Amino acid sequence: MPCDETEMTPLFQLYASIGKLITSSLDLNEILEGIMKEVRFFFQPENWSLFRLDPASNQLFFLIAQGVEFDTVKNIQLQLNEGIAGTVAATNQYIYVPDTAQDTRFSNKVDQATGYETKSIIAVPVAFRNQVFGVLEVINPHDSARTFTKADLMILQTIADFAAIAFANSAAYRLSSELAERDPLTGLYNRSKLDKLIDYCVNETGQRRRQQDCNLITIAVFIDMNHFKEVNDQFGHREGDKVLRDAAILFRTLLRYDDYIFRIGGDEFLILINIRENNTVDIVLDRLHSRLPKLSREFAETHHGLTFAYGIAQGNTGNLEDVMHRADEAMYRNKNEG
Repeated sequence: MPCDETEMTPLFQLYASIGKLITSSLDLNEILEGIMKEVRFFFQPENWSLFRLDPASNQLFFLIAQGVEFDTVKNIQLQLNEGIAGTVAATNQYIYVPDTAQDTRFSNKVDQATGYETKSIIAVPVAFRNQVFGVLEVINPHDSARTFTKADLMILQTIADFAAIAFANSAAYRLSSELAERDPLTGLYNRSKLDKLIDYCVNETGQRRRQQDCNLITIAVFIDMNHFKEVNDQFGHREGDKVLRDAAILFRTLLRYDDYIFRIGGDEFLILINIRENNTVDIVLDRLHSRLPKLSREFAETHHGLTFAYGIAQGNTGNLEDVMHRADEAMYRNKNEG
């Protein structure tokens, strides 16, 4: 017989609410915000925070901070083994400190920035299969007559384990989404990613984005390998695959960090270059017209005489399909003339 909500214990309600959060959404921020609300209602601390561990720098930064002004802590970073949170992240072990004045691991860096006084703290790792995503903390019971208990510690660790599952699911989802947008042979973006970029500027729900990101100048470069089929026929598909991978590496040299390159089918490639400063359009066009013929000749020297044709067009990012169409036509004119 189903259990009536009025008969649920607070702990059961806590776990049920968090479980529902994790299973009903793929939005990591939404899940974490919900979890932190549950932490507040259950523990009633003065301050509660979620740190994120940056895998590149091995530093902790505040992802969520409640009980203090977020602006006062948003730029604070903790090294591994710095303070309680840094120690938890480094060791992947929880820490309960009933009196911070008696614990040498405690760092007052955050207190100095906020003017807050941390007296007691529970900090637990947010980790899944030994990968530490961050640290969850509750600080100072709101009721000064109450102290945190070992039961609180175990409950907070369980909540952190739920949060870790959300992090892991989000990472797996991002990876699968990224792989779905990549060409497996060259590692370049594929048609699926291109379609998303096109929709980004034409979708009616993206009005504000159109104003910001879609009112730019885009330069489109279509590239097609000349006589690629002959390489496959003469040297086999393994050599043909190598040629395509090498071409992808070569074309990447034309890109800046925020440009896009796609393999859109067979031996055809597309480069999209967004120009944020209108006075640089001619500079970029001159660079492309200068480098592409040279790259084609150099590529032919080491790849069975194989050259490539290209076409270039420019226009408003909001009319991306039209810009691409004109670049495609220019490429075929170049191919027929060559």
